[in-house]
Amino acid sequence: MKIMKMLGLMLICLPLITLAQEMPGMQIGVLAPDFEAENYKAETVKLSDLYKKGPVVLVFYRGGWCPYCNMHLQELQAHMEDFKRYNAAVVAVSVDKIQKAVETVDGKRLDFEVISNPQGDILEKYGLVYKVPEELNKKYKEKYNIDLEASSGRTDGMIAIPATYIIDESGTIVFAYANEDYKVRTKAEEILEALDQMK
Repeated sequence: MKIMKMLGLMLICLPLITLAQEMPGMQIGVLAPDFEAENYKAETVKLSDLYKKGPVVLVFYRGGWCPYCNMHLQELQAHMEDFKRYNAAVVAVSVDKIQKAVETVDGKRLDFEVISNPQGDILEKYGLVYKVPEELNKKYKEKYNIDLEASSGRTDGMIAIPATYIIDESGTIVFAYANEDYKVRTKAEEILEALDQMK
C-alpha cells in the first residue's frame, strides 16, 4: 500500500522528477534532514517531533521583505483548515531574525510555525542557499528600501531558494519543489493533492 501511495505522489511530481537534475535542494524519496530551531516565539521546534504526529509541509521563503513570499504564506494560511483535515503541520523557514519573523506572523496573521534561522544552517542542510549578488543587494536597499542585513543580521546576502517539501511520518520527502525563480511557487492545491495521495 505504501508503494502505491509513493507511486501516486511521484505521478503528481512527474514534471519535477524529470527536472530533478536541475532542481536545487532535496529530492523525493530521501530522508529530510532533521533540525532544531527557534520559532517566532523563541521556542525550540524540532522537525522530527512534528512529522511523527503527521505530515509536515516544509516551506522555505526568502524573507518577510519579499512580496512573493508573503503572497505564498498568505495562500497557505487561507488553506489552513484544509491542511488540518490531513493532520498536516505547516512550517515556514527563512533567515529572518526573530523580530522580523514576528512582524511577518503578526502582519499576515499566520497561524503556523514560522522558523527564524539567521544562522542559515537549515538552508545549507537542504541545499537551498542563494547569495544575493552585491550589486543586487545594493539595488534592493537603494531602490526598494529592502535591507537584507537588517532583516537577517547577515552581511553575505544569504537567503533561501524558495522551496516546498512534504515530509511523511517516517521522515521521508514525498513531495519536493524548489525554484531559483522566486516568482514561481507551489500552489496550495498541489500540496493538498499530494497530501490526499498519502491517505
